[in-house]
Amino acid sequence: MKPLFIIPVFVVFIFNCVLAQESNNMHKNYIEIGYDAGAYSTSFTGGVYGCAGMFFKSFGKTSAVDFRAKENYIISPEREAGAITVTYRIFLTKGFYLGGGFAHNHETAFNDFLNDAPRATLGNSKYIVHRSGLALETGYDFKSFIKKGFIGIYPVTNLSIAYMALDKEPNPLITLTVGFRFGLKRIVTM
Repeated sequence: MKPLFIIPVFVVFIFNCVLAQESNNMHKNYIEIGYDAGAYSTSFTGGVYGCAGMFFKSFGKTSAVDFRAKENYIISPEREAGAITVTYRIFLTKGFYLGGGFAHNHETAFNDFLNDAPRATLGNSKYIVHRSGLALETGYDFKSFIKKGFIGIYPVTNLSIAYMALDKEPNPLITLTVGFRFGLKRIVTM
């Protein structure tokens, strides 16, 4: 009985994500908060993230520039990683986007993080390792809970792959984020 229920849900989701053409993003600027989980090489990772960005038109489609910072706990070996990405996104259909850009990690042993959490979070503690590379992402922005007004609240999800270049440390960092976007300054024509 359960597989029969999943089929109509999947069909509705595919229609909503891929076939419909109306934009789900009706606010120009945004901030996001949420949780992330994923894999770093062969280890599980999880944490929280924050993000800020803005929407605009590019190539006749809705686009965005997104600055995202994640604080992740990595199980094996036990350490903390601060992952930062700056990406350009282009929305292919209603809510669905692809993006790419710059990635940077700063990593430290978890005990060093606990001893100096503020400096480790900012990326300047004594034992921190910095690495840079490329990020690719895809995701979906759902419709806002608030239909009109200056502020919108959107549920969002994002799948990101960051590959750090020119080193022998673990790669890649793959994360799935789930959170809420708080949109500001409603767009009149989009």
